[in-house]
Amino acid sequence: MTSFNTLFNRMFQEKSKSVYLIYLIQAFASLCFTIMMMVSAGGHAQEIVVESARETINPVVEFLFMFAVMMLMTSFVADFVYWIVSSVKNERINRSQTWRLIPISDTKFLLSNFGTAFLSYIWLGILEFVTAVVMSLPLLLSSKEIKEVLQRSNFDISAQTWGQLLGGLLLVILLGYAWYAIVSLINLSSRSIMDFLPNGSSKALMFFVRLIIVIMIVWLLVYASSTLFSVIGQFTPFDFGSGDTGVWSVVLEFLAFDVIITLIDIFLLNKFVEAKQN
Repeated sequence: MTSFNTLFNRMFQEKSKSVYLIYLIQAFASLCFTIMMMVSAGGHAQEIVVESARETINPVVEFLFMFAVMMLMTSFVADFVYWIVSSVKNERINRSQTWRLIPISDTKFLLSNFGTAFLSYIWLGILEFVTAVVMSLPLLLSSKEIKEVLQRSNFDISAQTWGQLLGGLLLVILLGYAWYAIVSLINLSSRSIMDFLPNGSSKALMFFVRLIIVIMIVWLLVYASSTLFSVIGQFTPFDFGSGDTGVWSVVLEFLAFDVIITLIDIFLLNKFVEAKQN
C-alpha cells in the first residue's frame, strides 16, 4: 500500500505546476499594469500622505510599491482562476485510471486530492503575499513618516481576538475544502447516473442530467445545511466569550457538513464511478 504522505506529496507537486504558471502570469500582468500607470503619471515625483505629513517618493521605490499594489489587486482574479483550474484537475484525477490504480484507500485518496488542491491555493496566496511585502519594503524602510507611525502603533491583541482569528482561519479552511467536496459530489453523482443510462456519451443528455443533478444537490444542500446548522448550533460546547461562541459554532457546523459530503463522495467513488484511461 502507498502511504498517505507519499501520495499527498506527489499530488501536491502535480498541482503546484498550475500555481507557478498562474503566479507567473499574474506577476507579468501586474508588471504591465505598473508600467502603464507609471507612464500615465508622466514621470513626475509622487507624494504619499501619512496622517498630516507629506513625503516625496523615489521613482524606483514608487515603481516597486505600485507593483506590490498591482499584485494584491490581481490576486482576486488569479485566485478565482486557480479555483476553477484546480477543480477541473481534481475531477480528472478522480477519474484517472493511472491515479486510481495507486494502492491506497478511497478515503485517503479523496482527502489527499482535496487537501493538496487547497494547500496549493495557500501556497499561491503565500507567493502573492511575500511578493507584495518584499516589493513594499523599500517604501517602508525609506519613509520616515511610515516608520514613526508603525512605532506609535499598538498591536496588543486580546485572547478573545486570537480566538476569533483562529476560528476564522479554520472556517476559511473548511469552506475551501467544502468547495472541492461539493464540486466532486456534482461530478461523481452525474457520472454515476450517466453510466447507467443509454447513449451515455450524448453531450445533450449529459448536460440535462447534470443540470437536474445540480438543482437537486443545491436544494438538498440548502435544506440539509440549514437543518444541520440549527441543530448543532444549540449544542456547541465552545464558550470563549460572547464574540467567539458564534464563530466556533459555525466552525463545528461546517466541519460536520464537510464530513457528510466527503462520505458521500467516497461512497460514489468506490461503488459507482469507474476510472477511465488517460
